[in-house]
Amino acid sequence: MAVAKLNKLFIVTHKSDTEALLKKLQKSQIAIELKPYTEKLDLEIPPSDATPEYNSRVKEALDILDDPAEKKLKKFVSKAGKMIVRKAEYENILKGKNFEGIVENILNFREEIENLDTKIKDSEQKINKLSFWSCFKGYLEDIASGDIYTIKLGILRYEKNNFIDVIKKLNENNISYEKLTEEKDTSCVILAYHNQFKKNAEEYLAGISFEESDITGYRGTIVENLEKIQKGIELDKNRKKLLRLEINKISGEYKKPLTVYLDYIENNLEIEKALESGFSTDSVSFYTAWVKESDKKKIISIIEDFKVARVVEIKPYKDENIPVILENRPLFRPFEMVVELYGVPRYFEIDPTPFVSLFFALFFALCLTDAGYGIILAILTLIFAFKKRNIKNFLILIFIGAIFTVFTGALFSGWFGDLPSYIGVGGFFEKLAILGDPIKTYDGAMNFFRLALALGVIHIIFGLSIKFFDCLKRRDWGGAFLDGLPWIVIILSIVIILLSTQVAVNLSLITRPLFPAGISKILIWPALAAAVVVMLFGARSEKNWGLRIFIGFLNLTILGGITSYLGDFLSYIRLMALGMTTAGIAIAINRIAFQFLSTPVVGIIMLLVILIFGHIFNMAINVMGAFIHTLRLQYVEFFQKFYVGGGRPFEALKDEHKYITIVD
Repeated sequence: MAVAKLNKLFIVTHKSDTEALLKKLQKSQIAIELKPYTEKLDLEIPPSDATPEYNSRVKEALDILDDPAEKKLKKFVSKAGKMIVRKAEYENILKGKNFEGIVENILNFREEIENLDTKIKDSEQKINKLSFWSCFKGYLEDIASGDIYTIKLGILRYEKNNFIDVIKKLNENNISYEKLTEEKDTSCVILAYHNQFKKNAEEYLAGISFEESDITGYRGTIVENLEKIQKGIELDKNRKKLLRLEINKISGEYKKPLTVYLDYIENNLEIEKALESGFSTDSVSFYTAWVKESDKKKIISIIEDFKVARVVEIKPYKDENIPVILENRPLFRPFEMVVELYGVPRYFEIDPTPFVSLFFALFFALCLTDAGYGIILAILTLIFAFKKRNIKNFLILIFIGAIFTVFTGALFSGWFGDLPSYIGVGGFFEKLAILGDPIKTYDGAMNFFRLALALGVIHIIFGLSIKFFDCLKRRDWGGAFLDGLPWIVIILSIVIILLSTQVAVNLSLITRPLFPAGISKILIWPALAAAVVVMLFGARSEKNWGLRIFIGFLNLTILGGITSYLGDFLSYIRLMALGMTTAGIAIAINRIAFQFLSTPVVGIIMLLVILIFGHIFNMAINVMGAFIHTLRLQYVEFFQKFYVGGGRPFEALKDEHKYITIVD
């Protein structure tokens, strides 16, 4: 029985999910107030796993899965529309796949294929080099510089018909040679010389057109090396085929899921960009939500089901106008409408609903004070409460008031006015009237008067007590001990002093003094002390002490002071006035109706018509008056003592239906 504790959530959602998310929240039947957030974002939102770098890796992986022939088709299809994916399929795809592992596998396959391509290209270049020297039948490891001899394989170029001169020069420099092939003015040769002639030989070779072969590092013959390299190429090409088959297999199984995953990643990236910029965008929406503390986990769970949505709990701004939900037990819940009509409490203010309930029902009953009307009203409201769901709480409120009316009517002998006396059972109902008949007897009228006045005093003191304890709870010591407690002391002291004097007896408030006369000498001092507190601190915001005391004196006497409280107490006498008005009209209806009883046949019809329609009219007009006057007593006399109101009602996101009503 208080104002519900609320939590504030910040929600970020991609436009692709916004409508579905709002609908799900709307249909969840959980109280949530949702408002678009359009201001500059000044919040620390934890980053997600989505990054531009990872997004590019997923794109690379998808590009690898696309066959070159399919890419043209893909461009054509993209113009026709997007890939169609059902919501359930979308959720299942994102839940059931290890996309990080799949992306890594695809990229690793691509890297291995690229390495194989490089290796094959290098091997083919080696084949080209070795094939050129296939004329050499010896072992390649012999083409080297040894301890004694140096052997070189190379190309010797010379002018046309000048090879004899070249041979002569080779011999002069102690260089042996063997021609392997000859084509026009170029020959492939093997040269050899002793290392003791190495310096002269190399100087000579450097000065002529001799190009040494670059096939070092090989062992065996040219043919053997060519075969070995060719086998390596075949193995690498086979490995490439296997990798291509694996990529095709992955493409068939994961191409669509990866496309969905890429869409998810890019949507999350848009959210990250919007968060970084601080503003919602055409693709990303920001919302703030208020939810009950008990419902927070449920709401977060619903939002987290959407893959392209983020939610974090945030603190309210300083002095933020937090919405208010009233939480009361079922018995008190119908009386929330009384508070809501006046204005819901502020978030940190006390909820007066439970305190209103008893007094409202009792005052409503005293304004009617007819047990017969109470029974009829209770039956009607109970029937309509099950049919008129939209005004159920109001009807239950009237039903509770009607139950109280049955008891107050019995206490004051109100049964459709004095109808029992006309049908011969008046004696039985008079025995139930413990407080007497206020219309027919003086004691009954005075009892009604005293009860109304006593309830007024209790009601107002109760309101001041609520203020006192609420201020203590909020640690508002000034409000508790300088505003609330002094008036409780003053009013209680004056009431007890009055009830201990003969004046109260003369005013017919009591039949004899309720307290000893000497109590006034005791209570006058706390009353005076409380009055001084009101004078000194009633206007404590005023710095000028002279003006402060003057305003304090006015507060004590005129402005909301003793005279004001006296007027408040007298307002409760209207309970008696309205109750006796209901009874008086009911008695008049009975008297008029039974005058027709002497007329044969027609008289009975007229009797029934007047009784039925007369009492229906009397009940209807006085139910309205009872409700309005009881509201006035709550708002003017009771709420003014402790309640401020002015809170912002919680605006729940509801699943509303214009043409149908769905019930449990």
